[in-house]
Amino acid sequence: MKSLLPFLKRLFIAATLVLAFCSVLQAQTIRGHITDAKNGETLIGATVHIEGTNFKSNTTVKLDGNYIFKNVPAGIYKLKVSYIGYNTSKEYTIDVTADKVAVLNIAMVDNSTALTEVVVTEHASSESDRHARSGEKNSNNTINVVSAQSIAISPDVLVSNVLGRVSGISIDRSNTGDAQHVIIRGMDKQYNTTLINGIKIPSPDNKNRYVPLDIFPAGLVETIEVYKTLTPDMEADASGGVVNLVMKTAPDKLRVDGEVGTGYSQIFFDRPFASFDRSTVNSKAPGEINPGGIATPADFPYQNLITKTGNPPPNVNASLTIGNRFLNNKLGVLFSGSYQNLYQGANSFVVVQTNTVGPPVGNAQQNQETAFQSSYNRQYSTQLQRMGAIASLDYKFDDNNTLKLFATDLQLNQYRVRQTTQDTYGGYTYQGYRGTFSVDDLTETRSDLQNIYNVTLSGKHKIFEPFSIDWTLASSQATHKLPDDAEFDTQYGTNPVQSTITSQPTGNPQEPYVSVAQTVTNGPVLVQNESRDWMHNTDKDISAYLNLHYNVKIFGRDARFSAGGMFRHKTRDNFNDSYDLPNTVVNGVPETYTTIPNAKFIFTGADTVNAKGSSATDPGVYTFLENVQGAYAMVKYDITDRLNFIAGFRGEHTYQSYYSQLPVIFPGKTATITYTDYLPSINIKYAVTNEQAIRASYYVSILRPAFADLIPYPDQTVDEIYQHIGNPYLQHTVINNYDLRYEFFPGAFDEFMLGAFYKQLTNPIETELQQANGGAALYLTPNNFGNAQNYGVELEAKKYFGNVGAAINYTYTNSKITTLKSIDINSDVTHIDQTRPLQGQAANIGNASLLYKDQKNGLDAQLSLSYIGERIEAVSNYYGLDTWERPSTFLDFSAQKKVGRHFIIYVKANNLLNTPYELIIKQNNTFNYSGIAKYPYQKSPDYTTVQYDQYYARYNLGVKYNF
Repeated sequence: MKSLLPFLKRLFIAATLVLAFCSVLQAQTIRGHITDAKNGETLIGATVHIEGTNFKSNTTVKLDGNYIFKNVPAGIYKLKVSYIGYNTSKEYTIDVTADKVAVLNIAMVDNSTALTEVVVTEHASSESDRHARSGEKNSNNTINVVSAQSIAISPDVLVSNVLGRVSGISIDRSNTGDAQHVIIRGMDKQYNTTLINGIKIPSPDNKNRYVPLDIFPAGLVETIEVYKTLTPDMEADASGGVVNLVMKTAPDKLRVDGEVGTGYSQIFFDRPFASFDRSTVNSKAPGEINPGGIATPADFPYQNLITKTGNPPPNVNASLTIGNRFLNNKLGVLFSGSYQNLYQGANSFVVVQTNTVGPPVGNAQQNQETAFQSSYNRQYSTQLQRMGAIASLDYKFDDNNTLKLFATDLQLNQYRVRQTTQDTYGGYTYQGYRGTFSVDDLTETRSDLQNIYNVTLSGKHKIFEPFSIDWTLASSQATHKLPDDAEFDTQYGTNPVQSTITSQPTGNPQEPYVSVAQTVTNGPVLVQNESRDWMHNTDKDISAYLNLHYNVKIFGRDARFSAGGMFRHKTRDNFNDSYDLPNTVVNGVPETYTTIPNAKFIFTGADTVNAKGSSATDPGVYTFLENVQGAYAMVKYDITDRLNFIAGFRGEHTYQSYYSQLPVIFPGKTATITYTDYLPSINIKYAVTNEQAIRASYYVSILRPAFADLIPYPDQTVDEIYQHIGNPYLQHTVINNYDLRYEFFPGAFDEFMLGAFYKQLTNPIETELQQANGGAALYLTPNNFGNAQNYGVELEAKKYFGNVGAAINYTYTNSKITTLKSIDINSDVTHIDQTRPLQGQAANIGNASLLYKDQKNGLDAQLSLSYIGERIEAVSNYYGLDTWERPSTFLDFSAQKKVGRHFIIYVKANNLLNTPYELIIKQNNTFNYSGIAKYPYQKSPDYTTVQYDQYYARYNLGVKYNF
């Protein structure tokens, strides 16, 4: 007890000092908050004036909704508030006594009713943070909303990168380093749906349904809505969530704003940018120009394979938006366009996995799978041209009838040079690393052209007082073209000098001794076969939606009955034509390389397969038809002033048929597939107060397999290490979803949300790495893996303290699925169960941002940190050989300053930590990491690095104009 007395004494003294310090801080302080008397919204920026006998001062309402005067001399003061559009408050008398805090809260009345001659009404901007918070607060289901205002001051210029900062969302990246797809609540990208203004759009992806979100420039977007629960009037194939891009619409008055910016990628400070002449690229394959004909080497011009290097020009991005209302505000018109011309790159290291099954549980030996036979060192140089345009017309006939016409056209053209050094490893070491048997230098040039367009006509009509309808007709198309994806290959052998070879022990029981070379000689550089590919696909949607609504009172409470249906007719075609140009062989030796123009390729008389291309027999040439019909009925009912629910039922019927060029003797050449799903749902909301609510929901959703997932052909056109082969026996997935969330909106910009979710999956679809029958190569194929579960919690909070704010979100996700894996036990291959997470699910993801906002001086700044935990990138059929993505942390910064009334200068910096993209296999890596025959880019003895990509930082600077 005595030993505690000194501690308690020190604790008492410290507490006394803290209380004294706090009282000093609070001495003679006046504070309070200013709100709108009608709706309770905080009036950020309102001016507060105090005046006493010998002291007066002014301040403004800060972002946390409060005003404060500190160190005010004791006395009696007059306080008055003024704010544009509101009646100046009356004078309030406030008595400030010594060492006390005086609190005065004031509700102001707008002055619109006081104007006798002209009444001007301005709606709150639908692009503001306040509008986004209102959307979250009043939504029928669980939702996160990102405003155009938040996007503008963030470090991001693409929708995909913006979404990576939303709670519960992680992203995957393309080879340019940009975020490309989203994973919502641990559900792989295939479980999510993308909408434009509430209408589902097709994907330009050559295999999948999900839309590459890096095609959307953020400047065209008004708000981004992420729905995490579904109501019966929403389509059911969105188990992870729905990303709805609400595009800009006609304003209430004249609007003209634009942006011009530039930037640079740090990677090109250290190495040159490679480019090629794309004007020489043939848009059509020889087999398309001359169907059934025999190609000659002259049909494959070499000019697009010749590359040049140098410093790339600075990036360019520009946008313009013009909108207004006409005809007594009945007609609204808006046009918005965006253009980006960017130069980006990546450095990549990849090792190729082969066909060895995994070791038994607890085996400490290094797995033979990690004795790789070859690896790639690649440099990517990509020019991206991203163009987007939207046009919006709306006409309000009267208060009961409105029509809207919307159109958008989006393009993403990538012109890429990939320079690869492929090392094929030999049975010796050189300078501490595994030596090579041969080295290939490959140059690939690619034009990757993607396009999405959508035209939507919609209307809203109130037929009579309780009854209304709304309808939508939409036509959408997505295309993807790879014209002449060309790759030129040269190879030389590498040989250790025999007289200098010694043999040393490795300590590795699988390779006890290895030869160590002191010198290596290179053979002559020889021309290898050349590959040329043409691919294009088109995905067309014709959609129609009809919703009927009837408002009625039940037991004196508001009820809204809704019913409706939708129909979508989808047609998809895929074309692939591949050519392998044989090199010239003289006396059994390939031609010696001098230059690309001098390289000779010859189709021999018997070589009609290569000369005709693959399209005549390529199962990658297929047509796919899909009809989806949906109908629903639901009711929204206010049980009390604070409690309401939306409940209903949805049915969806799916009809699919496809025809491929697969030989008739193989299963899956053609198929017809039909199924019907019946999907109940309920969403309940209880408003604890005007600022707090609790939401709970249950709904059933589905996942339809991707098109290429059903057709069993080896996809030759993917930008992957392994081929993709479909599975004609694949079943669609059914998911039961449960959701609970508490939300609190204490201020105009502040929020707090805490939620939990649970999902049960029947027949989940995942892509698995398997061994081809009779061969050593691995390939990717989709399979159903029994049942799975996925659950987690989400936390999101934002709070401003004066001009400084902080925002955090964190999501913990846990998913479990148990599948059979091949395993080698005592040289006998058998199968055992292994429990693992779902593909793409990271246990921990989060974002943290430090915010600064000074509305008076027009200054905004943001420092953002994003974290994604480890997750499975590829599922393996073999025990312990799943490919995992290592955790990643990204740091970004942005700032903007208003100059005058109309201009804003901004700066953005991304990936300041140069965070790599790293894939690993969780196997003993002792000898690959530090042995005398180690492999490059190995980071740990505990896991094997199979891919390591770096993108480096990027910088942007620009100016915006607002009228």
